[in-house]
Amino acid sequence: MSRVWPFLSLLLIVLAFIVGLIVGSSGESEASANYYEKAAEQYQLALQVDTPPAGSDEPERWEKAIALYRSVFDNYPDSEYADNALFAIASRIDYKKQPDIALTLYRRLINDYPDSEHAPPALNAVGVAHFHREDYDRAMYMFDQFLEAYPTSPLRNEAMLNRAVCLMKKGKFDESRAELEKLADAADFEHAAQFYTAMVHYEQQAFPDARKHFGNVIDSGNPDFAAEAQFNIAQSYFSERAYEDAIASYEETIQNYPDSASAVDSAFQIGWSYERIKEYQAAVDALKTAIEAHPNSRNTPSAQVFMAKIHSEALDQPEEAVDAYRAIVNETIPLAAAETEDRAIYDIRRNAQYQIAHIFEEEGDSRAIEEYKTMLEMFPEPHAAPEHKSNEIDETYIHDLRLKLSE
Repeated sequence: MSRVWPFLSLLLIVLAFIVGLIVGSSGESEASANYYEKAAEQYQLALQVDTPPAGSDEPERWEKAIALYRSVFDNYPDSEYADNALFAIASRIDYKKQPDIALTLYRRLINDYPDSEHAPPALNAVGVAHFHREDYDRAMYMFDQFLEAYPTSPLRNEAMLNRAVCLMKKGKFDESRAELEKLADAADFEHAAQFYTAMVHYEQQAFPDARKHFGNVIDSGNPDFAAEAQFNIAQSYFSERAYEDAIASYEETIQNYPDSASAVDSAFQIGWSYERIKEYQAAVDALKTAIEAHPNSRNTPSAQVFMAKIHSEALDQPEEAVDAYRAIVNETIPLAAAETEDRAIYDIRRNAQYQIAHIFEEEGDSRAIEEYKTMLEMFPEPHAAPEHKSNEIDETYIHDLRLKLSE
């Protein structure tokens, strides 16, 4: 019996060890299963909130969806849903407004999940983000990486097109055209290739050739490029100082593509074209019509200033000029449409108030004194441009002007 007990003791120890392994393994399996279950639950919850996909017009729902997606790839980075959640956020970031955020998210996806189905579009998107930052060398580098890594990707033609546009932006026009020729017969890209071939000619100021290619785009009826092609035909005439032809082409853009951004731009360009041929009243009328029709256009602030200058300098209509400048000072027009920083808007308004006072001063009108005082009260900080005439106005200037006007 003395020999059996040691054997039984050893057997019990081994059995205990095996049981421990089984229990431990079971615990790890349960923890692992729980991890992936929670990841799946969190991702499904994000999808529920984000169905249909939330946009900028629903900020609360969009922010909630963003938070849920982020919790998936932050808390469950090893789950099968992490790359999906990461791409769901990155793919809806506005490159122009938040390029750094877009780049950070896409780079994380590429680096952490290189085998993800989202890696190819992420790499292409990094190139696009650099393009919007006007970093064309880095953009081309990313597109070259994409084309080498994913030669059979459905996004290949898009990357080739983007690369060709980068070459155009860098002034390498012959190389750009050569790249575009490769897409001339590519399904879904032939119209884009034709359009950017026209743009290459436009950038080279070969305007007749540009118009020929833009005309081919219009004839194709492609809705993505036709309106802009028609607008660029008008722009080519404007660049050649053929202003009457430009006006006719801008009007054609408005008539044929009334709901396009090009139609909005054309409305303002008509006014600027009339000014170039010294038809000042027609220019004012066109700009006024454009401002009333498109008050939120990025062109509106500059058009309002331009219209005021025509009233003041070309038509000798000081009161009308004052009214136009007053609309800027009082923000009757939405200055934020200029897509500028607050400081730039401040300078636009300060300049307008200065111009009001200056017009009265030129007329020998004592109202100039109060208008200059208003400028100093409303806009105490100097204009950002040191040489701006408004920066010469101070209490001494106003005092001297009062004496001058009282003589």
